[in-house]
Amino acid sequence: MEKDNSKEVIDNTSLLDHPVHLDKAIEMVGFGCFHYYILFICGSLYTAVAFSVTSVSFIIPSAQCDFKMTSSHKGLLNGAMMIGMLVGSFIWGYVADTKGRRFTLIICMLMDGFFNILSSVSQVYPIFIFCRLLSGFGVSGSTTLFSYLVEFLNIKYREKFLSWMEMFWTSGIILLPCIAWVIIPQTFRIENEYILFKSWNLFVIMCSLPSITLAFLLMKMPESPKFLLAQGKHKETINCLKFVHRWNNNSNDKFPVTSIIMPSSNDKSNNGFFKGLYESTIDLFTSKFKIIAIVTCVIHFCATTSYYMLILWFPELMNRFRWYETYSNIQNKTTMCEIVSMYIVEPEVKDVKCDDHIDHSVYMNIMIIGIACIPTSLVVPLFISKLGLRFFTVLSFFGSSISAAWLYFITSSMENIILSSIFEAFSSIGISLTYCITVELFPTEYRGMAASIGTMFGKIGALLGNILIGIFIDAHCIVPIFVSSSFLIISAFLVITLPKAGRTNIITDGVI
Repeated sequence: MEKDNSKEVIDNTSLLDHPVHLDKAIEMVGFGCFHYYILFICGSLYTAVAFSVTSVSFIIPSAQCDFKMTSSHKGLLNGAMMIGMLVGSFIWGYVADTKGRRFTLIICMLMDGFFNILSSVSQVYPIFIFCRLLSGFGVSGSTTLFSYLVEFLNIKYREKFLSWMEMFWTSGIILLPCIAWVIIPQTFRIENEYILFKSWNLFVIMCSLPSITLAFLLMKMPESPKFLLAQGKHKETINCLKFVHRWNNNSNDKFPVTSIIMPSSNDKSNNGFFKGLYESTIDLFTSKFKIIAIVTCVIHFCATTSYYMLILWFPELMNRFRWYETYSNIQNKTTMCEIVSMYIVEPEVKDVKCDDHIDHSVYMNIMIIGIACIPTSLVVPLFISKLGLRFFTVLSFFGSSISAAWLYFITSSMENIILSSIFEAFSSIGISLTYCITVELFPTEYRGMAASIGTMFGKIGALLGNILIGIFIDAHCIVPIFVSSSFLIISAFLVITLPKAGRTNIITDGVI
């Protein structure tokens, strides 16, 4: 029905011989197969990002003996990728706004896949850290996929399609423990004078393949029409719209639009790289969107700090609960903080060796956490048109804040699983909706930079959060729990202060 309506619009305007606004032209290409395919591509990219970012939570316990990692080393390993993402986020936003959304995504995903593969054969801890850092630098540009997706959609479908992205992230959270469960428990060992290759090394390789595969699929896709027009590439914009029109209508019918209203020039691509990067940043924070930019950066910082502070440590916490329930002779129930602190005490067996075994229940529990995200991932797209982005974002942050605070009071692994599931379901969709709000609030010329700088602040928080929990988890785990819960409450109140999505991004030239 939607497709037929679009065709009707095209038929009624088939004789247009005057320039139209780009948003009107995007409506006239119709809605159909192309848009579902680009949702699949961008969503699969988001799944690949979930693999790359969260795979370290399985690498930590399975590689801890090979790299002789303490809790501080584990925190640094978690933080290494965040350092790369912190630096990359700032740079890739400028690249996306000057070289293109598709170009940026291709380079970033290839870089992520390559350095993940390189890290899989790393034999010493510093080299592994370095490879994970560069992988993070590459994958940080993946936030461009939100801009890339939204710039092919008319306003009717934007919020719904953006909110569907969370389902793909959830798919990654569910599939990753399945892959880990199949590969990591394998006992094969390839060893010679120079290399030791075990199951966790193979797991890292498997997690890199989606990024590389999707980079090649993106090479067959067109560039964003809004980016092309913002760069003054009128002919390329028309060709892009013709491509989408042919795909949606499954015919060679002539696209009725021959001319599009050109925006005012805002091209900095002829500047030097660092000068252009500096000017783009200054332009954003001196424009009429500066307050929104500051607020979204703080939201990204607080929400991402809380999320990564806990989610990457869930397998580790489950392993500690499993150890407590297996080895401890203490019969009285105790709090989570007391349980995780006791893990530093060795079992009574004196000749115990380093244990890099991940209990099968951990894989199952992580899958349960991912599956628990499905209801929220389905409900939000169904009702987002009626209730709006802000409503669900605020609800998500308040819900995840309560579940984070309640972690302090749990006394069993079952309670840990339940609260971890609630936390993951609410916090992950809250962060995804924050990206959606960001790309909705900014026009084309600021969108890539705004999303990337927001991501940069998020990764600063993720890095600090992982360092914080690495320092305090053994002796004072109440500290990261309190910080996580408080930051989520702050995020919720800041979202309330933002204007409604879609109200700030309409500018006079018609390009948004």
